[in-house]
Amino acid sequence: MVGYDTAGKIQDVYSPARAEFNEDPNFWLRYFAPSPYADVVESDPTGECAGAWSSGGPRIGAIMAPGQSRLAGSAAEGLADAETFCAAVYSTYTSVGPLQTPVNRMLYCWLDQEYATTLSVGYWNGWANYVAGYKFANVKEYPLYPCLYCDPYSPYPNCSTIGRSDAATCHAVWSSEPEPCGSLARPPSWHADFCGSVPTRLWQFGEQGACGYSSDVDLDMGAPGFNAA
Repeated sequence: MVGYDTAGKIQDVYSPARAEFNEDPNFWLRYFAPSPYADVVESDPTGECAGAWSSGGPRIGAIMAPGQSRLAGSAAEGLADAETFCAAVYSTYTSVGPLQTPVNRMLYCWLDQEYATTLSVGYWNGWANYVAGYKFANVKEYPLYPCLYCDPYSPYPNCSTIGRSDAATCHAVWSSEPEPCGSLARPPSWHADFCGSVPTRLWQFGEQGACGYSSDVDLDMGAPGFNAA
């Protein structure tokens, strides 16, 4: 299962991406508050979801990318960011009909940790515990599963943080490396970098800057058998 992550509007990036890669995505990964690109989805959630549906990839995964210095912070900072993030995801869910939770009732939510950023166990626990315990009131479900986007082989704490015995459960890793590039129709064979303690379920194998794509999208692939969104 292969799809896109992008900071742009789906309605704007889909057509040029379709022309470049000659294939429809299976899913989209989108930014929610407190992220710098959150207004793209939150200002027009219906339009974004309609764009995903029309693209042939009617599945949307959720990313939170706060100011990177916050990831080294306290549990209180992680909790505050999680409250904002979960409210934004739930607002989109209730604003768009019929937007549904995944059939397996597991919406993987990705905390964005870039290469040179340190993730503290305090911030992670504050964020992940709140995300995992967030209830979608009208369906009486707890569908959000905290996960981490990172470069597993970075020397800055990421795998070692989520692998601690006192760390809240991380359900999956989305690896940013390596970047062999490729396309939706011809993705590379699965060989994402990985953490020892948490399975890598998503792989950003093609980043537009590194791979020279003209479209405003990065290419991602779910691990074999994994429902990425």
